[in-house]
Amino acid sequence: MAALKLMEYSQPAGRLPHRQRGVALAMVVWFIAAMSVLVMGTVYESRTDVRLAQVHLGRAKAIAAGDGATRLHLAALIERRRGQGNNPGGMPLAADYRQGDTAVRVSVVPAGILVDVFAGPAEAIAGVLADGAGLAAADAQKLADNVVKWRAALPGGGRFARRMEVQEDLLRIPGFDRALLDAIRDDIRAIPGGRTAPVGSRDVDLQSLLASETLLRVDALVDYNGRQWLRRHWVSLQGGGAGSVLPWQVLRTEPPRVVGMTYPKAGT
Repeated sequence: MAALKLMEYSQPAGRLPHRQRGVALAMVVWFIAAMSVLVMGTVYESRTDVRLAQVHLGRAKAIAAGDGATRLHLAALIERRRGQGNNPGGMPLAADYRQGDTAVRVSVVPAGILVDVFAGPAEAIAGVLADGAGLAAADAQKLADNVVKWRAALPGGGRFARRMEVQEDLLRIPGFDRALLDAIRDDIRAIPGGRTAPVGSRDVDLQSLLASETLLRVDALVDYNGRQWLRRHWVSLQGGGAGSVLPWQVLRTEPPRVVGMTYPKAGT
């Protein structure tokens, strides 16, 4: 009798109880799932690294090709000025260049047609805020008044006066944020200086302004890997800095960024 009960509860050799087989199967499934997550994470990280490498390569290409094309265009502009004096005819506002296998379009904008947020009147600043950023007229005027008040010297003057040195200083003014600055960035000067063209100068011949303007914005648009990178310089044509033999001086260089912009055709 005891032998029969022992045979009843014993398992055949090499077989596990049903519960143990279920646990083993679950462990295998969890192991496979964990390995799948690990592989997916590795693949995602690799793709991210590849994209970051492409971005860094694009920035390097934009800097190298953009800076080279900018220098070529400035040299051509200076040569044209010297050969024609102040005759505006034929001043190269834009031109196409090729640096190795990279196409670059260089465009020159006289600073005189850009709004001077460093010393310009509130009305001009309000206008660019309304047109460029889409603010209501009242809101644009209020923000422009804040700009004028902020940059004005405090009582006592002298070392207590506030100075705007770059366009990013606008972010220190109440009511300004990065979105507003990005919206008007292409319509304002990034640095102080230069002439102030008459109201409505955007409708006049840019070549006439270019013939006499000494502060320029030079944009190099670099095509690389299906994207357009903008490399922007602010240049003075009043001679190079100390120790420089170049007939121009770069006052500000902006880091390259991906944009979608249109420029006038070369030769226009």
